[in-house]
Amino acid sequence: MSALRLSSALTIKKLAGTFAVVYRSILQSSGGVRLLISFVPCISIATIFALRARRWNAESRADDSLMTAAIRFVGAAFIFIGSFANVTAWQGAGSATANLKSELASLSALAESILDYEQDETLRGALTKITTYVETIRDTELSKNGIKGFNQDTGSLERKQRVKNSALNAPMVIKRDSAEQQALDIRSAIIAIEEADIVSERDLNRMLGQVDDFQVARRSRLSSTWPLVPEVVVATFVVITVALLVLIGLYPSGPRRGLKWLQVGASVAVVTGMWFAVLSTQDVSVETPRVGLPIEGFLSRYK
Repeated sequence: MSALRLSSALTIKKLAGTFAVVYRSILQSSGGVRLLISFVPCISIATIFALRARRWNAESRADDSLMTAAIRFVGAAFIFIGSFANVTAWQGAGSATANLKSELASLSALAESILDYEQDETLRGALTKITTYVETIRDTELSKNGIKGFNQDTGSLERKQRVKNSALNAPMVIKRDSAEQQALDIRSAIIAIEEADIVSERDLNRMLGQVDDFQVARRSRLSSTWPLVPEVVVATFVVITVALLVLIGLYPSGPRRGLKWLQVGASVAVVTGMWFAVLSTQDVSVETPRVGLPIEGFLSRYK
């Protein structure tokens, strides 16, 4: 018995892992692919069972009233879970976008503080590090294949971190992934400005404060959960969706075929729209205007 339980637990764990991988792959696909994935299974399930219902005899329609009540119950569950998933995705995407805008606003303020001075090699280097960092998160952490930094390239752009307090005996070279190391490079650039003594103390303190604000905003963005809608919610939504489509395909099974296909088509359109919204709202990559436009606007100003 214990061996059977262990085998069942391992099977469930494997299925959950596979589901999570498929789910994340769908989220990172294009809008057209997400639309097809939302539409094709829905229309297939509803059509198969609608064709099955057409072969029932007249007596089979006696259950329509009872099953209509079941459709209402399952439909209410679908609306509830779908609405919850959409609201969760919308709030999560809004939070991620707000964190990114705070990050860019801090870097923009820092860049403006640097541009207040006549540019020399040290100041130009600091500004270059800022724009390089923004380009890197655009191409790695916020790209389709690297949402939230899960797929960052650690084999390139290894950079050096400058240590302000040598009494800490910290190593002068710290290997990090490119985006994280370049975030440290920005602080190192401000320390270089301090050592060069080319800005006033007041402006230097302001720059250091802006770097702190930038790092807090970056940590807030990276600490957000992704996917925005948990796998368990999506799995529940899948089960309810399948149940709803089966019931819609089978009932009501009246003689008016045109009306039946109208019901199936309208229901599939609603279900497809709900699923497409749940999947697409979670897109927090540069492919979406809410993420891509602020980054491109920043780079066009300071690059």
